[in-house]
Amino acid sequence: MEASPNLTLWAVLIAAPLVLALATAFTKTSVVLGALRFGFSAEALLPLPVVFALSLLVTAIVMAPTASAIATGIGEAGGLEAVGSVEAWRTVLQPLEAFLQRHADPSELSFFAELQGRGTEDPLVLVSAFVVTELSEAFAIAVALLIPFVVVDLLVAQGLVLLGLVQQPTPIVTVPLKLLLFLAVGGWDMLIAGLVEGYA
Repeated sequence: MEASPNLTLWAVLIAAPLVLALATAFTKTSVVLGALRFGFSAEALLPLPVVFALSLLVTAIVMAPTASAIATGIGEAGGLEAVGSVEAWRTVLQPLEAFLQRHADPSELSFFAELQGRGTEDPLVLVSAFVVTELSEAFAIAVALLIPFVVVDLLVAQGLVLLGLVQQPTPIVTVPLKLLLFLAVGGWDMLIAGLVEGYA
């Protein structure tokens, strides 16, 4: 079944946000950066637009090889207008399918395959397993990221109590300490490198 060029273009534009959320590194990256924003206890220092932009940047770095392979496939097929059938799209999107297969936990693949009564290579099974795997990994990173911040909060709160400064807002003390700690260990480089290298 062939689709008109305009219909194909509309389908791509409509599907793009869904693909970004469900079939790329964006979900894990945004959850991890959201946890960092929460851990700082100073949302104004790391606004949501900044988190979104940085998530897109990291996603672009991770997905660049896959996107390049897909673009090559579209070019070899004769351009976007020539990719009008389901079979043609399945062929063009094979690099993305391979990416999802590589980063989906095998146990999650088996779980969703059994749950849906489909094969492990079915796109719905593959995407479901990938998203759950990404969320699990994101939460694990978030816990490791938040523990030092929790320790800082507890130590500062205890110190203020001992000094009799219970009326003093703790963020006034904790936020600078958290920022200094994060910068001292090269937090940005460690975090971004960890996210990118997790897909190597």
